[in-house]
Amino acid sequence: MALIGAILLFCGARNVTDVQTVEGGSAWETQLVRAFAFSGLQFADQVAPPPPPSGDDPAAMERWARENRHFEMPTWKVRVDTAAKTPCPT
Repeated sequence: MALIGAILLFCGARNVTDVQTVEGGSAWETQLVRAFAFSGLQFADQVAPPPPPSGDDPAAMERWARENRHFEMPTWKVRVDTAAKTPCPT
């Protein structure tokens, strides 16, 4: 019975998540928790579009709309740095 419990504990602690690591693989749950505790979460850099121009200048508004026509909302991705060593300040 203890052997079955040890196997379940080992397999349960190694669940693979859908979060990518810096090395390119998928992170285990334990790696995700460790990365959170040691400042190892890396967020993708995404730039939001500039705000629309203020005022009543229709040419500026049209130019802003043309420049931002193909802008898509950023998809936020998180990567896990399994080698992070900086402890969480909280």
